[in-house]
Amino acid sequence: MEQKTDLRILRTYRSLNEAFTGLMEEKRFEDITVGELCERAMIRRTTFYKHFADKYEYFTFYIKEMRESFESSLAPDIAAYHADSYFISMGRELYNFISEHKKFVENMMESNMLSSLLDLLYDLIKRDLTELILDEYRRRGEKPKRADCEMTAAFYSGGLIYTMRWWQESGIDVTEEDFCAALNRLLGPALNGGIPGR
Repeated sequence: MEQKTDLRILRTYRSLNEAFTGLMEEKRFEDITVGELCERAMIRRTTFYKHFADKYEYFTFYIKEMRESFESSLAPDIAAYHADSYFISMGRELYNFISEHKKFVENMMESNMLSSLLDLLYDLIKRDLTELILDEYRRRGEKPKRADCEMTAAFYSGGLIYTMRWWQESGIDVTEEDFCAALNRLLGPALNGGIPGR
């Protein structure tokens, strides 16, 4: 019975997430109501409120689900990554998300919830990059200061996030290949100079 309940909850979450993604392709977050989200997801409002206090709490849940999606895309090979190759791989994931959800991203850029999304992505990248930097040093038999590694990871994570934001706001047509090549060209030498890599 517990498994059936869990499956029902998972289906509810999946329906809500698909509905929310669709609505965000059409309008800003501020213009989406709980009622239309439930209608699009084909669930009752009472069901929604069993899980979330309001649409803002749901949004926090949604971006956590997005974070897990990014993580699952990278997880199979993450142990094999050096800091620089991870950086390029994450850039590719972000590029693909923006390319596949252009209207979603445009509406998010006009929303007061943009900072929440950027903070989420920044935290994800900084956390993973910090661990990769630490691992690289340990493999070399060195004992780095965690604060130094976190500071380096914070610097490059912020750079990647705001490069993505610049690309979205500029309207410049950049292919995935060119974008990743630019990251490698611009960030690769800096990463390899300050972070253990290749």
